[in-house]
Amino acid sequence: MAAQLQSFLRIKQVKLLTGFSRSWIYDAIRRGDFPAPISIGARAVAWTENSIRSWQAQRIEQSRKTVA
Repeated sequence: MAAQLQSFLRIKQVKLLTGFSRSWIYDAIRRGDFPAPISIGARAVAWTENSIRSWQAQRIEQSRKTVA
């Protein structure tokens, strides 16, 4: 069975999807609160679309548990 391809998101796209700044994203990575990027080149990193969508789903779930 072939592995399913995943989309890579660069920091600009991650910022648009999350609404957070670059500095917030990297601070959250250091705290362990945000998915770490993967290296896609000598000086380039990206996030998998699945990792960002999973993070968003977790945040939504946490938010709903806090409110309830």
